[in-house]
Amino acid sequence: MRTSSIESPVFILGCGRSGTTILGNLLAQHPSVTYLHEHRPLWTSAYPETDIWSEHAITRRGKLAFTESDVNPRKTRALRKLFALELQKSRRPILVEKLPINNFRLPFIRGMFPDCRFIHIWRNGLEVARSIETMSLQGRWFRPDQYRWNMLAEYAQSMPETAPVPALCQSYYEKGLLEWRVSTQAVTSFLGRLPQDNWLEVSYSAFVADPLGTSERLTDFLHLTPEQTVRDFIQQNVRRCSESRDGAELTQLELVIGGPLLEQSAKPLRSRLTTSGDRKSVPRHSGGEVACD
Repeated sequence: MRTSSIESPVFILGCGRSGTTILGNLLAQHPSVTYLHEHRPLWTSAYPETDIWSEHAITRRGKLAFTESDVNPRKTRALRKLFALELQKSRRPILVEKLPINNFRLPFIRGMFPDCRFIHIWRNGLEVARSIETMSLQGRWFRPDQYRWNMLAEYAQSMPETAPVPALCQSYYEKGLLEWRVSTQAVTSFLGRLPQDNWLEVSYSAFVADPLGTSERLTDFLHLTPEQTVRDFIQQNVRRCSESRDGAELTQLELVIGGPLLEQSAKPLRSRLTTSGDRKSVPRHSGGEVACD
């Protein structure tokens, strides 16, 4: 493999706490997959301005959203080389990367990797907001300097439909719900414009109900053969960690903050959010449950 060679990378999308980690860890068990779990230094080495996490974010002028106009040929060559080096080290041909902030950078990513594909896992927004609240109370989500929240609030305020919403978000739960809304909307609106063979959408609830069936959809999408290592991982390591909120009654404030997709995400048995043609639904079975975030 040439150092600069990287073909058809796969990006896992979904708001943080939606199951992106467990989905990535599952795919990592396949012997053909090189899995990059939030390797932020790869991005910031080539594009320092992608940093909104570290103590250097302010000096690097880190920003949340990127578009095609942010693509820099020299920096892109550097990033592609770094990704290709990861493939060389692992000797596994399919690169799968998971970094939830990429939800806001999809035109940018597509501009750098025109042949890339996407896997979107989405989850009931109420469950995501509750999980973000728990993480924030532990000091593991929104930082004390509010840099991350300020970026999200500015992003929401840049769009007419969400401009007044950040002012309503006083608790970590409410802030988490808005993060779910804007990140999920960014993904579904982008994917809806792509050819359907470029992306796959996975419901967290369907994944929980039928992990083996979901893993088959994933391997089919990636053109991989089923592997016992993946099935063993599902059986031994993955289990639901929190109560389902599917079918929960929504408050008026939750509806205002969460937007139109929130009510859809909370409907039992719903298998997709993105509206672009039809994909085969994944039925809810009464088998073993998966999950965690």
